[in-house]
Amino acid sequence: MKNEDFLEVFNKKLQNLIPKSSKVEEAMNYSLLSGGKRIRPILIKTICEDMMVDIDLVWHPALAIELFHTGSLIHDDLPQIDDSPLRRGRPSCHVVYGNDFAILAGDGLMLKSFCVLSQSPANENVKAVLFREFSRSTYDVLIGEALDVEYTGKRQELDKVIKMYAKKTGGLFSFCVASGAMLSEKFHLIDKLSKLGSLLGVWFQVVDDLKDALSDETAVGKTVGRDKILGKPTVVSIVGIQKAENFADKLLKGVVKRFSELGMNGTVDFLKSLAK
Repeated sequence: MKNEDFLEVFNKKLQNLIPKSSKVEEAMNYSLLSGGKRIRPILIKTICEDMMVDIDLVWHPALAIELFHTGSLIHDDLPQIDDSPLRRGRPSCHVVYGNDFAILAGDGLMLKSFCVLSQSPANENVKAVLFREFSRSTYDVLIGEALDVEYTGKRQELDKVIKMYAKKTGGLFSFCVASGAMLSEKFHLIDKLSKLGSLLGVWFQVVDDLKDALSDETAVGKTVGRDKILGKPTVVSIVGIQKAENFADKLLKGVVKRFSELGMNGTVDFLKSLAK
């Protein structure tokens, strides 16, 4: 299935997930349906295609990952965290609905992600593994976010920042990359692919840091320059732009090589296009 066709169906499924019978559900839909590249769902779809997984098994983990990711972005944008007024090219959830409903909307999307995953048509053994890995990866996101808050305004060592990235951003990527192994019941590959996903998340976060330092709001669709203003220790702030770019390029080449060795050519092509 082409990515465009996948996204057309995926976005229709998203639209039908949450009713709009209350203010908090309106806030949830406001952020969930505001666009975005859907990189994580497409990554799950691509990984699963490489591992010959039936598309009917892909939708629920792909929807769950987007729900949780969007909920985490709502919380990330709050004044108490990154204080970002712009997300996906329009005002952040808390700007439109207030801090209280934004907190509840973020909670709601995260909780809904588990509800959706529970409805997977996979067999019970696979569903148990999906829940275990999804719970682990989402908890890693929490710990990574907490470390990000803890490190803000303080000088920090590079290795600690990278480990924070591996949880904050790498948590969900680890689930995405390992999803094919879970759904194809190749359980012996889960740990290897989870670690590969974490590395991919580190690369993605470094690229995001570079965008924050070099891009404008129109180009990226969110507030930029916040890392420097808030005093966040990032790979860019520690080693500089040129070395950060070199680090990201080297990291991605290593990840792509590993996927190529595993014969996951569709994933290799997707990551190369994503890098561009």
